[in-house]
Amino acid sequence: MALLAASALLGAASAQSKTKPKAAESKADTKKDKPEKTAYDYYLPGADGKDVPLASFKGKYLLIVNLARKSSYNAQLAALEKDYEAYKDKGLVVIGVPSNDFGAEEPGTVAEVAKAYAAAKVTFPVMAVSKLTGDDALPFFVYLTKSKGAPAGGGVHWNYTKFFVDKNGKAIARLDPDVAPDSVEMISTIGQILDGRYKPKKSAKDGPPGSDDDDDE
Repeated sequence: MALLAASALLGAASAQSKTKPKAAESKADTKKDKPEKTAYDYYLPGADGKDVPLASFKGKYLLIVNLARKSSYNAQLAALEKDYEAYKDKGLVVIGVPSNDFGAEEPGTVAEVAKAYAAAKVTFPVMAVSKLTGDDALPFFVYLTKSKGAPAGGGVHWNYTKFFVDKNGKAIARLDPDVAPDSVEMISTIGQILDGRYKPKKSAKDGPPGSDDDDDE
């Protein structure tokens, strides 16, 4: 009897050991098959208090810029407006995201900031004042700066950093604050993106499959 019981236990252990690799393999396959996130999985807080899903811009090219009225780069605001007017019929949408993170150069309440941009005759969408750094950073900006395939550059370091998102919701380009919206580099980049000729530079994060699922919920 003891011999039979021992044999049964060995058989059960053997069967269990055979099923474990399958379970592990199934889990790995599920992770591998999980689609990568795009900009369309995120939203931005609107100045009216309502969230703006980025999926509402599907089929458009997006130019996301973190604004700040007191910044020395705020002189670029008028040129951004001109870019929007010049290229919106070709599918480019400029989106401003005010932030007080850098040099405290976007002071005021959400309502006060929204009123100021309206008074400046900005016609492209301007969102609510938002955190772009630290633990409270907008998940969308974490995606723009830290996800697999994000343009090189890491976290946002200053006002008027510019990100381009293509029609598939993929972040493909980033330009520094000192690249003016009416500069040769900016206009050339916009032209190449709209014509489908732009070749993204080296990614910020080249990890193994699934390594972009870090932070963004």
